[in-house]
Amino acid sequence: MIFSRIFTPSHQSPKPEKRIQAIESLSPVKAQEKTILHELAFNDEDSNVSLAALEKLNSFVLWLKMSQIAKQTRVKKTAEKKVNEALVGEGDLSLSSQEKFSFLTETASADLVVQMLPQMLAKDPALLSDDSLAKALIEKVDKPSFTQYVFLEGASAGLQTQLINAQDKISELQKLAKKVSDSELLAQIDTRVAAIKDAQRRPVELKKQLTLVLSKYQALLDKSDVQFIDEKQREFDSELTGLFAQLDLLTQDERAEYDEKRTRISEQVERYLQRIRPAWEEKQQAAQLANTKALCEQQLTYANEQVSWLYNNRLCEATLADVATVNESVRGVEATLEQLSRMGSENSNEKRIAEIKREVDGLNDQLERFSMQQQYGQKLLIKLQTLEDIAAKIVDASQSEVNDDSANEGLAAESNNVASLNGAFIEARNDYQVLSRELATIPKALMKRFNAATKRVNANERAKKSKESEQVKHVRKQISVIDNLIGQGKFRVAIAKFTKLDESYHALPSNAKKQVEKRFVKTADEVSHLEGWQDYLAAPRKPALVEEAKALASTQADNIKARSEAIKYLRKQWLSLTPSSTSNGSDDGEDAALQQQFDEALEKAFEPCREHYAKLDEQRAQAREKRMSIIATVKAIDINTPESELVKVFDKAAKQWHSAGQVEREIYEPLKQEWKAVSSPIQSKIQQWQSGNQAQKRALVAQAQQLATEDDVHSAADKSQGLQAQWKQIGHAGKREESKLWAEFKAANDAVFERLKAERKVQNNAFNAQVDELLSKVDNIDIKSDSAAFDEIVSEINEQLRDLPKPQRSKVERKLEALEAKRVSLAKSAQSQARVQKAQALSSLLLLNVGEGGTVQEGDEDTLLETVGKRWSSLLRQSDGHASCQHDRQWLTVALEVATDMPSPAADASIRSSVQLQMMTAKLEQGQAATAPDILADWLSFDVLSEKDKHLAQRVIAVIDAYPEVVA
Repeated sequence: MIFSRIFTPSHQSPKPEKRIQAIESLSPVKAQEKTILHELAFNDEDSNVSLAALEKLNSFVLWLKMSQIAKQTRVKKTAEKKVNEALVGEGDLSLSSQEKFSFLTETASADLVVQMLPQMLAKDPALLSDDSLAKALIEKVDKPSFTQYVFLEGASAGLQTQLINAQDKISELQKLAKKVSDSELLAQIDTRVAAIKDAQRRPVELKKQLTLVLSKYQALLDKSDVQFIDEKQREFDSELTGLFAQLDLLTQDERAEYDEKRTRISEQVERYLQRIRPAWEEKQQAAQLANTKALCEQQLTYANEQVSWLYNNRLCEATLADVATVNESVRGVEATLEQLSRMGSENSNEKRIAEIKREVDGLNDQLERFSMQQQYGQKLLIKLQTLEDIAAKIVDASQSEVNDDSANEGLAAESNNVASLNGAFIEARNDYQVLSRELATIPKALMKRFNAATKRVNANERAKKSKESEQVKHVRKQISVIDNLIGQGKFRVAIAKFTKLDESYHALPSNAKKQVEKRFVKTADEVSHLEGWQDYLAAPRKPALVEEAKALASTQADNIKARSEAIKYLRKQWLSLTPSSTSNGSDDGEDAALQQQFDEALEKAFEPCREHYAKLDEQRAQAREKRMSIIATVKAIDINTPESELVKVFDKAAKQWHSAGQVEREIYEPLKQEWKAVSSPIQSKIQQWQSGNQAQKRALVAQAQQLATEDDVHSAADKSQGLQAQWKQIGHAGKREESKLWAEFKAANDAVFERLKAERKVQNNAFNAQVDELLSKVDNIDIKSDSAAFDEIVSEINEQLRDLPKPQRSKVERKLEALEAKRVSLAKSAQSQARVQKAQALSSLLLLNVGEGGTVQEGDEDTLLETVGKRWSSLLRQSDGHASCQHDRQWLTVALEVATDMPSPAADASIRSSVQLQMMTAKLEQGQAATAPDILADWLSFDVLSEKDKHLAQRVIAVIDAYPEVVA
């Protein structure tokens, strides 16, 4: 034993100082000593010894390996520093370009590459000029931010182009564009963004078109017209063939889905056609038969009209061409009848076909007899002309008889002439009627001329008789009036009217006088006795009229018009009683007194009327002033004012004019003429403007009506909105036309938007079906699946959402957001539960280490170490009996309580104050203080736990139980 102590090599000495001294004497060149240095560097428990051995070996590979496997913090940090200095060309280690390449691409972690590359580029700006190195680093790190850094800091132009073309995210390219100033690179980025957008848009647009066409295709199942369905089926198949040529833009599942839909819909339409085609063809045949029958009826009607036209309009002057034309119309009916017989329609409506044939036979018979009928017609025309000449002579003779009332001899001659002409007219009329019986149909023109001539003669006779009747009637009326006046005591008026009656009576023809002779003689006898009785009859009536006038004056005038009429009536009665000749003196005085009383009473009765009429005069004066003011206002209007403003101003003035009130007729007429004079230029300009507006709006109506027939309803709707905007820009078209034009314009626009609404309904049905399908997929997502599977399904659903409009898309997005929120909530709950389990496991390990394991068995320790994780289990293992912190475990316990704001025992109050002071100083000087997890790590790695640390372990466990996140 003694010799072994004497001859033990110094590098195996238990004292670290001696081992370090031994390292100084060892040479890394010698293989055996190099092995010793390796042993000391990687296996010595003292960090100073390990570092001294590494310094002696001074190999980048060894420093790199130590930075990766070192358990002691000081050794690890020193090794990492050496590696970093070597990479950036600092320190006593140097690396070749190939070594750097190998290290960065093979050995270094992605985080180390991100950390060291900026420092290496600062020392060697051309480091990334090697495209292979840059590509390898980008592939290794695989982060957009790092790729962007390489692109901006050192990538070659060729690599930059490759990176731009390889990027498929627009957001990353946009970020890159904000940091690039080179116009060529910006152009490449813009080109790539456009290409990505186009690539994204084309599948979306293709799916929209496919969905729309398939929806229209499926809508054929609601149609019943086989011909329409056949045409549309060919059209849709052609469109789908063109669209399916672009299916490479879609995923394989989408291609299969659309192919399946097309096949399914096509088969459905074919089966539908097979089912409805027989009934449709039968219906078409029935419709064709009905149309042919209708055509036959139309041709028969036309043939009847043509034959009627030949007889009525062209009987006398018809040519061979006219007859041939009419004959052709009859042949058309016969041809259609023959077609109906081939179609087998006789059995279905044999009676009507027989009737048509009989009518056609009748028409043919009329055409055969037309030549003879035409000869009779020409003879009848000659007779008619003779009849018209006689009628004209009768009218002329009667007119001359009326005009020549003075020559009695001439009058007699004329009367004889008229009588002879009347006889000749009757004879000519009989000849015409006899000849007309030979004609099957008398032409309407000849019949009209015959009736006109007859009516002229009859009218002439009626006029003559009417004149005599009116004269007799007038005389009888005069006699009745005079008789009534005599009966009412109005003798003077009766006497005056008798003079006119006498003149009228003697002006009557002799035969007319006989009708009223007796009444005239009787009335003449009565009038001759009136003169002596007039004064006698008037005496008792005047006092009564005075009393009536006084009574009228004493009553209130509720109705001015009635009061005026009553005054006029009393005045008329009074005048009828005025004596025709002067009486004696006493009678004159009494009559004058009655006259004065009557006048005073009527004057008093008229006072309310006078006041009323004065008010009316005042109102008329105001109306006159108002109308003159309106005329002045209209005169002041600037005719050059824009029409839209001019029409408003003038309409307001016109309304005021019409509501201005009444004025006297003699005043109103000049005002009216002046109003017309000043308003006519304005009205003309407004009418011209409104006429132009009418023309523009009619043009818009025509355009809107044409839009209803356009195939592209979306384009038609856009154009319709444009037309509506134009309509608003056009002024008023006049009261009558505006509402009419607007109704037509609105109806045309409504037709377009109804079509758009129907098409959108079809689209929405397709979109809603797609939404239901996506919602079903969302419902089937397993919320507990792994992230890769979950993200893949969500990404697939989001990709399909691009095809949907925003309203339908948002419905699925909301459900996805709710699902993701629920998944995040579950993840947070799982993390919280895992954190609590980790904290509980660490507490159990602490209790186990201080002899308070309780129910924890020896086999459970590995499970607990696995639960707390690699970090905390390694810290527990580092507790190897050597203090690795400048503070003891009690100080660290108090520091942990301070960091988590937990209370400390009163005995540790001074330590707590010291801890708080040091933490505050560190935060002020370094910007941050030690965190609770860091303090716990130092507490665990300080030294081996034993029973003497039980009370401290209990305090640490209390902190962990209160704040499980410390162990996160």
